[in-house]
Amino acid sequence: MSRRRSFLKQLFAGVGALNLPNVLRLQSQAADRDTANRRTSLIVLWQDGGPSHFETFDPKPLAPAEIRGALGAISTRHPGINFCEVLPGLAAMADKFTIFRSLHQASSAHVSATHTFVTGYDRTGVIKGPPDNPDMCVVINRMRTGHDTSLPSYVGLPGQSRGGSAYLGSAFGPLKIKDDPSQPKFKVENLSLEGESSRSRFDRRSRLLTEFDRLKRNIDASGQMDALDEFQRQAVDILTGTAAARAFDLSRENPRLRRRYGMHKAGQQALLARRLVEAGVSVVGVRFQPPGPWHDSWDDHPCGTHVFGTMKGRGPLMDQALTALIEDLGNRGLDQRVMVLLAGEFGRTPRIRNHNGVPGRDHWGPAGCAMVYGGGMRMGQVIGATNRHGERPSQRPIKPQDVLATVYRHMGINPRHEFVNFAGRPLPILPHGEPIDELIG
Repeated sequence: MSRRRSFLKQLFAGVGALNLPNVLRLQSQAADRDTANRRTSLIVLWQDGGPSHFETFDPKPLAPAEIRGALGAISTRHPGINFCEVLPGLAAMADKFTIFRSLHQASSAHVSATHTFVTGYDRTGVIKGPPDNPDMCVVINRMRTGHDTSLPSYVGLPGQSRGGSAYLGSAFGPLKIKDDPSQPKFKVENLSLEGESSRSRFDRRSRLLTEFDRLKRNIDASGQMDALDEFQRQAVDILTGTAAARAFDLSRENPRLRRRYGMHKAGQQALLARRLVEAGVSVVGVRFQPPGPWHDSWDDHPCGTHVFGTMKGRGPLMDQALTALIEDLGNRGLDQRVMVLLAGEFGRTPRIRNHNGVPGRDHWGPAGCAMVYGGGMRMGQVIGATNRHGERPSQRPIKPQDVLATVYRHMGINPRHEFVNFAGRPLPILPHGEPIDELIG
């Protein structure tokens, strides 16, 4: 009983991601009516640290060795377009998704570049403290009621980026899932157990509501708890209901499909993301970090990692998880309503730097890659290009704001909608940027 009591206290004290009554109440009050009933969803696979475009989707096999690097390039379904050799599965199905090869932004610092990419508000230099603007996943959560009140609208596996809620408030942050879904004992606490009868669920929920009422009287000396209203009841349903329990229960999947995704963290996170959007979650953010031999970040400096050795370990895991996700969404007919975005804050430096004989690439805002899939958009494209050394865009430059405008269009959200920040100033969701015509034309 003590663990459950602690959980209930956290729920109503608003600790972390369990502030669900406020989430539901605020969503109900503020959701955009034009988008409330849409069934579109988004999966963000965030490559925290900044992936190298050379060792993923934009290798330069004809460049000098100090730029080309130690990994080879392989042909794709697109004539004249190569991917890095560690991504053979993606190369073989390159007609199923679209690659941006001309992403660029001003910052080459992690936090400011991430802020620019996930919020659409440009930042440069060193940023300390919380972000000034809400990230795209928070915005989506704020603007939509969710597809089903028995499920959270925004789930983080675990919170996918260095963004945040800013002036929208923590109530619109993610339900954070901290555990590794590839582990045999993976579970999400406070979801109803497999095999519970309807009667036992009813009894358990009744006991929970009784405890809520008791806690409200006993621990809310400051009067912060509202009456046990419909939103609190919905919060209980989310955290104890069968819909959420089924969505998070990977044991329900065919073992063959689980192995197809890969029985590693990145693979099972991708599978869980598919289960969640299929069940009705609006947005799932994944810190997509397939582990390499040295570390599990994409920040491949020469100190602490070996960019080529790490990619030899990381690349096949990325390839496995992504190809499985694309195949699975397509086979289930989810490619029209679910959009997948694979991106990090920037690319890596064209020239390789060695530290004590270990090669690496540093931060590089002027050029980078991203991938999109689904959303009912035109797939099978490679949009944009960099120059022969991968230093900067040479064709069709694309900014993060254009990617975000495309995401918001898919989610049915007006990017010119304004919020009011802490200073009382109205700010649009997106200050500039337009949906990418090649995807929607």
